[in-house]
Amino acid sequence: MIIKRLNTSREVVAGLHLVWDVFIRENAGSCTQQGIEEFARFIKMENFMPLVERGEMIVFGVVEGQELGGIGAVQSDGHISLLFVRPDLRRRGIAKALVNEMCRFCTMQLALMRITVNASVVSTEAYHHMGFRDLAPVQEKDGIRFVPMELMVSPANVRPSHYGKKHTGLFIGIAVTAVIFLIFLGLLFGKIIINFSNADRNRQDSSQIFEYDPNGDGSFGDLFGGDESGENGESESSEEAQGIEAIEGYEAENLPYTITEENYTYFSNGNKGEYPMQFDVKYPQITGVEGENIDKINEMLKDCAMSTVNTLYLDPSDSMKEKMLEESDPFMASLVTYRVSYAGEDFISVAFNDIYYAGNTSSQYCDLRTRNIRISDAKQFEVSDIVDLSDAFMQDWMKKMKGEAPSAEVLSNVKLNDFRQILNGEILENRYFDAFFVDKDGIEIGITYHYPGDGKESSAESGWITAPFNMKEIIEYKTDSEFWNLVQSNN
Repeated sequence: MIIKRLNTSREVVAGLHLVWDVFIRENAGSCTQQGIEEFARFIKMENFMPLVERGEMIVFGVVEGQELGGIGAVQSDGHISLLFVRPDLRRRGIAKALVNEMCRFCTMQLALMRITVNASVVSTEAYHHMGFRDLAPVQEKDGIRFVPMELMVSPANVRPSHYGKKHTGLFIGIAVTAVIFLIFLGLLFGKIIINFSNADRNRQDSSQIFEYDPNGDGSFGDLFGGDESGENGESESSEEAQGIEAIEGYEAENLPYTITEENYTYFSNGNKGEYPMQFDVKYPQITGVEGENIDKINEMLKDCAMSTVNTLYLDPSDSMKEKMLEESDPFMASLVTYRVSYAGEDFISVAFNDIYYAGNTSSQYCDLRTRNIRISDAKQFEVSDIVDLSDAFMQDWMKKMKGEAPSAEVLSNVKLNDFRQILNGEILENRYFDAFFVDKDGIEIGITYHYPGDGKESSAESGWITAPFNMKEIIEYKTDSEFWNLVQSNN
């Protein structure tokens, strides 16, 4: 299976022929005559091709053998307009590959944080399964009934374009200059996540979606009927989670507390005297038990998740206020997701991934922030508390880091002793800070970095990388911290 972008008239014509053939055979019966006529106008070459040529419509096709097996089209504002798969090629992953590629393109190339779709009524549950949420009740336009929906794109939603190849994480480097908005570098290795810098244009386009079996692989369920099972009745998926979603967490049995999720959201398009901004921050909270320490822990978790929102919007410094006044193209955004990587009777470890714009559309970053807390007294542990930052550890740590991200220039160009300072808790040059979390397999210790490069041989990079240590590997570097009594018994 090969996914390719369709640019030429010949390629697009072939794709639209496929769309029309499938639509007439499979979809026309559920549309009014007005709907059929509107669809025909929409895909008419003289109407459709100018959109492609102007870059307003991006078209992808899947080639199976020597034939075109499916087509997907997404607008430059992130609205999915077409998704069709040949009936004889269903359940081969074609539709999922197309959805994946459209999300990848919109996130990486268009800096979008939001994907929209006008879903047919029978497809809404499947879109919910994919993470989309309703924007409004059922609507009808030009003979087509649909539910407008959206998906806030996070690293977990974006898969590598090398479809079918499995990865545990994703590393993409970003070069940022005054002229280049986003340049993505990197490779697909390890639990590494980089700045998928996104902007939300908050544009709910009224254009229609005409879809045929977007779930052709069986993973999403038949959007025009059927279930979400493969031929054997089991859910199928050929892709692995990436980034923070690749963390395999541990949860002890019979925990004395419950973990719930809170969400802070705020949006402004800049029309009411505010700066354009988009905030969507998720964070966990401990419930089911009471006490001053629980309140303190919950506040610690919330503050960690809300760090960027507080800095940019809720409690900005005077210098931040001055910076915003000077911006010619102001924009603020923060999209925070998290993973409770370890939940024990008296210990919790949480990793937060924050994709954000820090004041304008050129200041885009992706940070990993972590909290490792003893529940009985709200004590927070840091890297320097749990490991001896000896020469032997630093060399072992660096070897693992380079194994996770061999092309990350920051690992080659920052001195080892500087990394030691970072892991010791110093926020070096206001560009680098440490992070660690506990998971099912052991400990991951790493850094968040905003590496500027030198503008010549090395490029700017921003993101985070962590080095994995299982419990046996970390033994020789352990300190006598009480931390180890909290986690060792469960691993």
